[in-house]
Amino acid sequence: MDARTGRAVPVLLALGCTWGASFLFIHVIVDDTGPMELVFGRLLFGMLAIGAYVLVTRHKFTPTPELAAQVSVMALFSNVIPFGLIALGQEHISSGNASILNATVPIFTSIIAAAALDEEYMTMGRIAGLVLGLLGVGVLTGEDVLDVTSASVLGQFAIVAAAACYGGGAVYARNLLRGCDPVTLALLQTSIGTMITVPILLALRGGSPDYNISLEAWGSFLGLGILGTGLGYIAWLWLIENVGSVRASMVTYIVPVVAVLLGWIVLDESIGLNTIAGGLLIVSGVATVMRGQSPPARELTIIVPAGVAKSVSAD
Repeated sequence: MDARTGRAVPVLLALGCTWGASFLFIHVIVDDTGPMELVFGRLLFGMLAIGAYVLVTRHKFTPTPELAAQVSVMALFSNVIPFGLIALGQEHISSGNASILNATVPIFTSIIAAAALDEEYMTMGRIAGLVLGLLGVGVLTGEDVLDVTSASVLGQFAIVAAAACYGGGAVYARNLLRGCDPVTLALLQTSIGTMITVPILLALRGGSPDYNISLEAWGSFLGLGILGTGLGYIAWLWLIENVGSVRASMVTYIVPVVAVLLGWIVLDESIGLNTIAGGLLIVSGVATVMRGQSPPARELTIIVPAGVAKSVSAD
C-alpha cells in the first residue's frame, strides 16, 4: 500500500461518515423548519465552503454566461429539487431509511444514461441491479407500498424521486464536465442553486422564511452545508484524483450504514428486519450495476449523495 492509498482510507471513511451524518442533520433541521428553508441554508453554506476553498487555494474560477445558463438546469435538478424532496421525505420517514433509499442513485444514473446516451446501453448486469434495487425498495417500504395516501409511503417515494433526479442530473452533467473543471462547476452550481431557491422560498412562505430554530438545528445547518455539501465534495474530488473512481465509489456502501447507526443511536430510530433486508438488496443492486457497466474506456458519470456529479474515465 503506497502513501497515497494509505491516506485515502481515512479520507474515504471520513467522507462516508460525513455523508451518513447528513441524514441525521436533515432530520434535526426539518423538525424545526420547512424543506425549502433547509434547501436554501444547505446550498448557501455549501457555496461559502467551496468559495473559501477556491480563495485559499487560489483556484482559477472562470465561468461564462453560456456555462451559467447550462448549470442553472443542473442546479435545479441536481440540487434544488432533490434537496427539497429529501427534506420533505424525512418529515415522514426515518433518517436511516432515507439514506438507504437514497443509495439507489447509481442505479438511476446507470439506467437513465443507457436510455439517453448513444454510447451507453443496457447490460444484463444493469438489468439485474435494477431488479435487485427495486426489490429492496419494495421490501423496505413493506406492505404499506399499496397505500399511496400514507404519509410514510409518500415520504419514501419522495426520496426515490430525489435519487432519480440525481441520476438525471448526472447524465446531463456529462457534457458540462468535459469542458469545465469540477471545482468551478461545484461553486457555480451551488451559487446558482442558492439564487434559484430564494424566490421559491419567498413564494411558498408568502413572506419571511422561518429561521427561528434551535441551536441544534443551526449546528446541523453548518454540518450539512459546510461539511456535507462543501468540504465533502472537495474530499470526493481528492479521492477520485488519487485512487480512481471505482475505489472512491465505495463510499456508496458506507453512507447508509453510518446513517442507520446514527439514527438508531441518536434519534432512537428502530432497525427492523425490513430495513436490514431492503438495505442489503439495494446495496447488492448498486454493486451489481457498478460491475455491469458498459465496456470501459468511456467516460462514466459518478454521482455523489451530496448531489454533485463527477465525470471520470473508467478505471
